[in-house]
Amino acid sequence: MGKDTLPISRRLPTMTGAHLQEATLWAAQLHSGQFRDGEAPVPYIAHPIEVMSLLRHVGGVSDEEMLCGAVLHDTVESCGIAFADIEARFGSRVAGLVRGMTRSEPSDAQIAGLSREALWQLRSEMLLEDIRRMDPEVWPIKLADRLSNLREAEHAKSEKKLDRYRKQTESILAIIPKSANVALWKAIRAELG
Repeated sequence: MGKDTLPISRRLPTMTGAHLQEATLWAAQLHSGQFRDGEAPVPYIAHPIEVMSLLRHVGGVSDEEMLCGAVLHDTVESCGIAFADIEARFGSRVAGLVRGMTRSEPSDAQIAGLSREALWQLRSEMLLEDIRRMDPEVWPIKLADRLSNLREAEHAKSEKKLDRYRKQTESILAIIPKSANVALWKAIRAELG
C-alpha cells in the first residue's frame, strides 16, 4: 500500500515542527484579549492549545497539518481571519480543516424575534447539520474540540445548560462514528458517564 492510499491520519506529515509552532504563536496573537467563559476566565488561547493537545495526546494524531488545523480552528469564527490568510501561511489543507470546523451562523432574519432557548435550538440544529456535512477528515478535530468544551462546560455552565450541552454532545456522537478516532470518541463517552 503506497503513501497516497493510506488513511490521512496515517500519512507522514508534510510539514516540519516549525509550522506547528508558527500556527500556535499566530493563534495566540489572534486570540489575544479574548477569554473563555466562567467565573475565573482564562485566556482564550488555552482552548485551541488544549484541542491540539487532545488531538495529539489522546487521539494519537501526529499529522502536523491536522494539529495546525486544531490550533487554528476558531480563528475565523472568533478573530475574523480569512481562509485565504490561513491558506497563504499554511496551505490549502490546513485552511480546509479550519473551514470544516467553522460553524454556520443564522442570519439576522432567522434570529429575529427568537427567544434565547429558540436561538440555542436553531444554532444547535445548524451545528449538527454542519457536522453531518463535514469532511470525515475534520471529525477528529471536532471530537477534540467537543472534549475540551465538554470538560470546561462541567465547570462553567449551570446545571440546566450543562444538561442541554451533554444532550447535544450525545447527538454529535450519534453523527460522528467511533472509527473517526476511537480514543477521542471514547474519552467523550467517558466524560458523559
